[in-house]
Amino acid sequence: MNIDDKPFVDQVRNTLDQHAEALDEVTAARLAAARRNALDSKSRHTHWLPVAALSAIAASLLTVALLLNQDVSLPGDDPEALELVAQSEDLELIEELDFYDWLDTTQASS
Repeated sequence: MNIDDKPFVDQVRNTLDQHAEALDEVTAARLAAARRNALDSKSRHTHWLPVAALSAIAASLLTVALLLNQDVSLPGDDPEALELVAQSEDLELIEELDFYDWLDTTQASS
């Protein structure tokens, strides 16, 4: 608030105070009841705050754990190896996949 605003703010405050004093009893009682109701509902809902906080923390930890586990690679992620396993015709070839992998890399480097 600027110093220049002070007279305006004082005038607004005085006007609002005059209007509040001029309220009839029924309106004043209804406003007081609405205020009490709002304050009571606020105090009733505060006990859920720790439960909501713990739920949010648990959900965050679960999300992080799932995201970190996505990078885990399984042996045999190679589509060709999976196709060989699915066929299951030549078990000897499957048992010696390391040899054939070594053979492939040595032939590719020469």
